[in-house]
Amino acid sequence: MPHSVDIVIVGGGMAGGMLAAALAEQSLDIVLLDGAPEPQMPTGAPAARVSALTETSERLLRSVGVWKNMPAHRLQPYDKMEVRDGDGTGEVHFSAADAAASHLGTLVENDSVVAAIFDFCRAACRIDWRSDCRVASVGRREQGWRVELADGQVIDCRLLVGADGARSMVRSAAGLSAPSRDTGHVAVVATLHSAVPHDSCARQAFLDSGPLALLPLYGDGHQCSLVWSLWPDRAAQLMEQSPGSFSHAVTQASQAWLGDLQLVSEPLAFPIHDLHAGDYVCPELALIGDAAHVVHPLAGQGINLGLLDAAVLAEEIGRAIESGRDWSSLALLQRYQRRRRGHNASVVAAMRGFKVLFEQRSPAFRFFRNTGMSLVNRHSMLKGLLAAQALGRFDDAPQSARS
Repeated sequence: MPHSVDIVIVGGGMAGGMLAAALAEQSLDIVLLDGAPEPQMPTGAPAARVSALTETSERLLRSVGVWKNMPAHRLQPYDKMEVRDGDGTGEVHFSAADAAASHLGTLVENDSVVAAIFDFCRAACRIDWRSDCRVASVGRREQGWRVELADGQVIDCRLLVGADGARSMVRSAAGLSAPSRDTGHVAVVATLHSAVPHDSCARQAFLDSGPLALLPLYGDGHQCSLVWSLWPDRAAQLMEQSPGSFSHAVTQASQAWLGDLQLVSEPLAFPIHDLHAGDYVCPELALIGDAAHVVHPLAGQGINLGLLDAAVLAEEIGRAIESGRDWSSLALLQRYQRRRRGHNASVVAAMRGFKVLFEQRSPAFRFFRNTGMSLVNRHSMLKGLLAAQALGRFDDAPQSARS
């Protein structure tokens, strides 16, 4: 016989886990289905896959009680950002002080966030987080949805949430379109040791080959994370090089911004696509995180958008429960979509625009671009606006993310 619950969340990454955690205080039975093994808090050297959590994301994680599970010794707050045109003279520097904040964000390993959320959810009595759990099919019922697992179990739910990534089975089952677009870039990520201390500053250079970021990591002040978006052929060449040649290539490309760089982890490479679903919702179903949108990683906004999706959906459900309204109604889900899709669409468009802007090779275009960057760098109000964007502040943020 099918097992019936209130909500099934497919996908146990940061967005799916955040939604479960944000709903933990509600009187709802929640099942989270995660195809990956049980999350484990990382140990040893820093992992290659990291995220830059904004001030808003940090507040969301604090508000639900997850932040206390984060390993403090593996967190790296950053309070400054520097952006350069790699082939010109334009640059912008801004800091948390420009927006009257203590720090702009925190660099953290993706695995740390997922493990902290998992530990929180495991202690919640009405959240059933199932790891190593494969979904075989998803189908519509007269009311709600039915999820069939690979082991033969069947779960019926009143609300189904797709948090299962860019190739979302839930999105496909619902017939929600999300055209994928090849950005023409491959991301190469790795952990590096720098000769010059990073000084808690996130750095990004826009090169002809694509944006290169050096993000500060915890430790002795010399560890940083490389995120370099490259043309596929250049990325393939880089991945085939010896550790010494790889380090030399990154040092040269960054114009020795942090002195000589040494590779200290196995580099990883993955193609970059972006997508944006035309609709995030349909009756008794919602998409969050990468199932709804994927953006170019050049500004590190992807996971922050996913956490906001989860927080806004949880907030709308909580308000409906408090007022005695139907928390799974299409009207409620459409309110979630209105609050999130416009914001996400602006970020997707901005990332596409930045990519086009910094790929232009015309000398005249570069002159105006660099002049514009220098103009921004001289005006405190404009720098304050940039800092506010880096902090993740916007008008329709969840109440739990506001100061």
